Amino acid sequence: MANSSNAKLIKTANLLREAIPKMSQLNIPLTPENYHVWYEYTMGSSLELNRAIDKLLKDGTTFTKEINQKLYSTHIYKAPEESFQQSIQKLVTTLFEKITGMTKKTQSFSTSLEKYNDVLKRDPDIDTIANLIINLIDDTDSVLESNQSMESMLKAMNEEVDILRNNLQALNEEAFTDKLTAVPNRRAFDKKMEHLFDDYHNEQQVFSLLLIDIDHFKQFNDTHGHTVGDRVLKYVASVMTGGIKGDDMLARYGGEEFVVLLPNTGYEDAVAVGNHIREKVSSNKLVDNNAQKKVLGYITVSVGVAAITEKDNLDSIVERADKALYLAKECGRNRVMGERDL
Repeated sequence: MANSSNAKLIKTANLLREAIPKMSQLNIPLTPENYHVWYEYTMGSSLELNRAIDKLLKDGTTFTKEINQKLYSTHIYKAPEESFQQSIQKLVTTLFEKITGMTKKTQSFSTSLEKYNDVLKRDPDIDTIANLIINLIDDTDSVLESNQSMESMLKAMNEEVDILRNNLQALNEEAFTDKLTAVPNRRAFDKKMEHLFDDYHNEQQVFSLLLIDIDHFKQFNDTHGHTVGDRVLKYVASVMTGGIKGDDMLARYGGEEFVVLLPNTGYEDAVAVGNHIREKVSSNKLVDNNAQKKVLGYITVSVGVAAITEKDNLDSIVERADKALYLAKECGRNRVMGERDL
């Protein structure tokens, strides 16, 4: 029974270890529904689901939110097969059953000891003592076996949980990171914004926001190609990361736009940070080392600044920063403009 439970635990963990990297490679978000789909796919429990996913993989289809939802609703939601959640629940149930069984055996062993003690108090003959010793050995072996099985199962579960925790942590980090620039993505920005917004209303902790756009990036891409453009995005992200500190967060907002969240920072200080970042980005002449050190010239950014107010919601502060950014571009680019300039 113990070996069967351990085997089931290890099998489930192995299926998860195989499913998680597949999701990561295909950039599939970390959600219970998506886990469910890919756990079932890896287990091979549904021929129709496997055929559907295999065809999508063969066609090179991008696993969009809509496709992921369709896979779940079509093949999982009404499916009778054992689900990811059910498998984990069964493992936990098995563990509790083992604990309960061990507890019962321990209680039974205690009862037996009391009974044997009572027998010894009655001055038993040698045959009674011999039988008592045999029974005591059997009971002791049973309890030891139960404890050893429990120890083995707990050890196996602990090892597999550690592996799964590490895999889930890595996948979670990927879910909040822009793959090209290796800085936080829009999803991470939204989450951080919610925390800052709550801190402002609950603890009056102010914060500011910088919306940053690379000047003439489309023209740069058209001239030098998207491969060079991607390297420039990485360069700009790296330079801007070096221009912030502490709890400040840089995130890729979309395309050639980035956003910086500045906790515990008022408007004037945010403008200063924006100018610091702008100067760092524009200070180096770029050279393409992959094209005989072709000179690419200077890259500049425009920055819009806004600070939180009591009237703000999650969208309004971004909208003001966006208007300030648009003004910076209208005024010639490579400059910082704030909401007070509007």
